[in-house]
Amino acid sequence: MEQLTADIWVQRMDAGGFPTIAAVALTPTRAFVIDTLMRPQDMSPVVEFLAERAGGRRTVVVNTHHHWDHVYGNAAFPGVDLVAQRACPRLIQAHGSTANESVPLQPPEGVPLPTITFGDRLTYHDEPETVHLIHTPGHSEDSLVVFLAGARLLFAGDTLEWPLPNFTQREGKDIWIHTLRQLKQLPVDLIVPSHGPAMGRALIDANERYISTVHEAVAAAKAAGAGRNDLDLPAAAFLGEDVVLDAVYEAAHRGNLVWAWDEA
Repeated sequence: MEQLTADIWVQRMDAGGFPTIAAVALTPTRAFVIDTLMRPQDMSPVVEFLAERAGGRRTVVVNTHHHWDHVYGNAAFPGVDLVAQRACPRLIQAHGSTANESVPLQPPEGVPLPTITFGDRLTYHDEPETVHLIHTPGHSEDSLVVFLAGARLLFAGDTLEWPLPNFTQREGKDIWIHTLRQLKQLPVDLIVPSHGPAMGRALIDANERYISTVHEAVAAAKAAGAGRNDLDLPAAAFLGEDVVLDAVYEAAHRGNLVWAWDEA
């Protein structure tokens, strides 16, 4: 596992071409596990780490949202608190029974559902750290972020992503933009997205700019008569000059264009 700070580690792996993390944050009395990857076996390094380092801390597993690459490893943590936003259990069940071929089958162990849910915010006071779970819809209805106030660090789930975000919530543009503007109010120095490297606050601006300008450009193209599969809007037009996309994110951008066309 990769150590980011004195009390925070990440486990990185590839999920269908997307670099993906699970994370551990140790506070005085709790061991927070953020997301559980694609299978219980993927969490073995985290389970072993907790056995060695967590001591008597209470394990709290947080699902940042219901998508398969964030929750399919839940069974690696039997008997612990599984925490998520209120909509997450329903969406995990729906996700697991979808006919969408891009969603893998659930692992044989199944996907235990969150046992603790909340609406807008859930806070753990564990001096000197305070951990806030904050509902951040936009990428998905149930998306949340984990804000460690003492460390000034934000685990962003898929609310923020690098090099570009993925559109998956119907009619989510305006609420996502609102979410990102709310995140700018947090005193954060380091942002750790589930997909992409740890970065500074500029990641929020980059994601907001991409979401806004893609939707605007697609709406204009549609109004001019462009079909959903005829959109000539390369990703470079919406990203910084230094951003280079691989094939996975080129495909994600093309998917975002079609999604925005359907929404326009």
